[in-house]
Order: sequence, then structure tokens, then C-alpha cells
Amino acid sequence: MAKRPLLLLMVTLGVITFLPQAGLANHPVLVEGESDFDGDGLLGVDEDTDGSDGVFGTIAAALGADNGGVNQNGSVTIVTSGRFVEQINITGANGNVVIQAAPGVDANIDAVLSGLSGNAERQNQPGIIVDAPANRRIVLRHLNIRNWLVGIQVQGESQVVIEGCYIEHNLNYGVRVMGRSNATIGKCTIDSTGFRKGAAGDSPDVDRPRPGTGISFENASGGLVANSKVVGNFFGGIVNRAIGSTVFTETNLLYNNPANSVGRLLLLNQPPRR
Repeated sequence: MAKRPLLLLMVTLGVITFLPQAGLANHPVLVEGESDFDGDGLLGVDEDTDGSDGVFGTIAAALGADNGGVNQNGSVTIVTSGRFVEQINITGANGNVVIQAAPGVDANIDAVLSGLSGNAERQNQPGIIVDAPANRRIVLRHLNIRNWLVGIQVQGESQVVIEGCYIEHNLNYGVRVMGRSNATIGKCTIDSTGFRKGAAGDSPDVDRPRPGTGISFENASGGLVANSKVVGNFFGGIVNRAIGSTVFTETNLLYNNPANSVGRLLLLNQPPRR
């Protein structure tokens, strides 16, 4: 089966229409899940090395420089549903980066796959690490992130938009925002942080969450959490321990967390007091 032109694929998927209008990332590529999207008979790492066809089998390879990857400057669109059992590191070293699932695609970034080696090690790592310069813009859209020590860890001076993601069953944090970074979190569900079992470690209480918080802002970080559900986490829903910065919230559902909110959270567009 002949491979279809990448440009036609992008138009068909409507990718250009749902990328951010400000700071569009250069060089779009596609990632297959567990279905052979381009019909070449290759999946996973085998798809990563079959030439510069713009289709990859792993997200890490799509972000890299080899075989036509985006080289930390471009949009990575997952075009068929599947499990991606890999840690993802985003540096934005050469430009803006978008990682997103196409409409209708179920993209699971999971630390665990039964029978696969390294499950225990992955469960003690963050799933997605963003450590980008302040002049880059990173977007994570419509991803499912599960079974990691931290679902998404934003650090350094990173500027990140997290939109429409399901972040669940991670151990210590769903989203951890650190350093001088800023995270805008919208239309996400962050749940069940701290209740995951089966982590590996060197102490009897390896499954004990530290602390088991849905969204945490620390150091001098800041951000906005809007139109999101933060429910059923072991300790905090939204926790602001950052110093000298602001965390805004708007129209969120915080429920069934022992501490739904901790620290100073400012309501965006709050009506004036009478």
C-alpha cells in the first residue's frame, strides 16, 4: 500500500485548525498508536527508523532529530489510538512544541504494560517532563497520562498549556509545576492521585503517596486552572505553595479531596464585592 502524502494527511485531520493560533510550531509529524496508519506493515520502534516519511511509532522519536523528527521544534500528532509506554522529555530547545491526539484518538501515555520490561522503573519516574526556555511555548492536548510517579512535571522557566488531558492514577502528583515555570491547565480531569498500587522501591511503604496531590504549584511558579475536574486525590486538589507568584482558578470542580484547595488561589473574573 502506497504511503499517503503528509500534507494531505494534515488537511484531512484538520490539525492546522486546532493547533494554537499564537506561536505555531514548525514541522508537523504524525505518530501511530497500535494501528498501522500508513500501511507499511511497521509499528512502534520499527516505524521510527524507516526513513523520513513523517510517520513515527514512538513519541520520543518524533520529538528527536533523526529520520525527519521535529527536533524539539514542531507539532507531534497521534493519529491512531494506542499505548505509549515511554517517558517523554520536552526541552523546546529549537522552538515551540505541541504534542496532541487527533480528534477521536485515545492516546495513553502509560508507565505500565503487562509483560513489558521496565514497568517498575517507569512507575518511579515522571511521565512527561517539560524543561523549556521561557521564550518557548509548549502545548499538551488530549492525552491520557497514567501510572507514573508524577503525571506531568513542569520545571525551569517552561511556559505550558495543558488542555483536555486525563491525568489519573499517578502516585505523588498529577501535575507538578516547579521553578519559575507557568502552566495553564484547562478542561482537564486530574483524579486518583496517590491511590496507585504496584510501585517499586526500596522501602516497605513504596506505594505511599508523597503527598498525593492533583495539581501542585511550587517555588516561584504560577498559572491558571480553569474548567477542570480535580477529584478523588489522596491529599490536595489544587495546592499553591509557590512564593511571590499567582495561581488563578476559574470554574473548576474540586471534590472528594481531603484538602480541595491549599494556599492562595485567586478567582479569575470574580465579581466585585458589594
